[in-house]
Amino acid sequence: MITYNVIPKILGLLFIFFMAVPAGNSQQWQRVEALPASEISALFSSGDTLIAAGINRIYFSYDSGDTWSESNPVFSDPGFVTGLQHANGRVYVGDLDHGVSSTSNGGQTWQPENTGLSGLGAQDIISLVVRGDQLYAGTVGSGVFVKNLIGNHAWTSYNTGMPWFNIFSLNQLDGNLYAGAGGNATFSVQTPPGNAWVEKPFATFAGELDFFLDITRQGDLLFGTASSGIFRSTDQGETWTRYNPGVGFLERALLVVAGNRVIASLSRSSGQSFLKVTDDQGASWQDFEPAFPPGSIAYDLALCNNQLFSARSNGLWRLALTTGVNEPETPVATLGQNFPNPVSGLTRIPVTLHQNSTTSLSVFGANGTLVKELWNGNQAAGDYEIPFDAGNLPAGLYIYRLFTESEIVAKRMVVVR
Repeated sequence: MITYNVIPKILGLLFIFFMAVPAGNSQQWQRVEALPASEISALFSSGDTLIAAGINRIYFSYDSGDTWSESNPVFSDPGFVTGLQHANGRVYVGDLDHGVSSTSNGGQTWQPENTGLSGLGAQDIISLVVRGDQLYAGTVGSGVFVKNLIGNHAWTSYNTGMPWFNIFSLNQLDGNLYAGAGGNATFSVQTPPGNAWVEKPFATFAGELDFFLDITRQGDLLFGTASSGIFRSTDQGETWTRYNPGVGFLERALLVVAGNRVIASLSRSSGQSFLKVTDDQGASWQDFEPAFPPGSIAYDLALCNNQLFSARSNGLWRLALTTGVNEPETPVATLGQNFPNPVSGLTRIPVTLHQNSTTSLSVFGANGTLVKELWNGNQAAGDYEIPFDAGNLPAGLYIYRLFTESEIVAKRMVVVR
């Protein structure tokens, strides 16, 4: 659900831990001081896990943004990260200049994932989404590609029925894929079974570019954003009504559902950014307070444990929400605290899988170095106590992480001597 400043490009082609500043006053945006005050371009949120993309580095937090670890460089030279996804124990990064890369060890090492991404703009990634065991990439010029995540598969073109190959957004909602393809006030949707795209209008094309930028659901309603404003559908996307936020042509427009509220982050190509909110299912919209801090561009918006996180051109910012936030979804897995802790020898790590899942469990040093992989593969639902012998480890802080098909959770372990 991420879009970026790519219009000029499209037209041209046509583990060290840091402490973060607490959220503090719930009425003020606070910059996350653990991350640099420079470009943070994309976010991924699941449970307590938050991943942020900086300038050629990825930052990981497993406690809702309180502490962070930093990856090694993703690419040989800086680019602009446009998409983050986690699936089957790997974190995938899509970049506007370098294609796709992935890591399974917290960013210590990165593996290029570009095999099969061929054609004009095929390695200029605009968005990544996961559906089941498939990873999809929207590109600047070559439409959509798909990669099977079970095994080391190449990307293949996924453009049957796709009317336009310049993709401005790519989203997965309720098992359907939605692509903001072209700029003529339409979007394309792909609904299983089958793999054909169907183009649908969201507004009347008036001769000016109008890109579909994002989509989300609140109850029975669909909300979408486009260059011309915010849209609402009561019939599953067949027809839409428009709200004009009065801020002009939008280049980015992201939506977050927080309980009974839908919050929209809107940005113009000039760099001005705005926040709008509805608490009556889109019947009316108001300015969200507090507004964004001035002087920076908003790239992405995410909700993580009652906090809004905004990825901006001058860092990562967060705001505590006090009302109207959804209860968290039932997790795939629950990771318990190892016992005993602190530990000098044998310890056990409790894990509960609430459903069958592809799962890995690993122990890392405080600097992100892999110490030992304890699990890797398909695991049945159930309660487990995984033994780990820390008897040969130097004293200090260690992190153990559980990766499932849709989540990353982590806890700390202290080794004493």
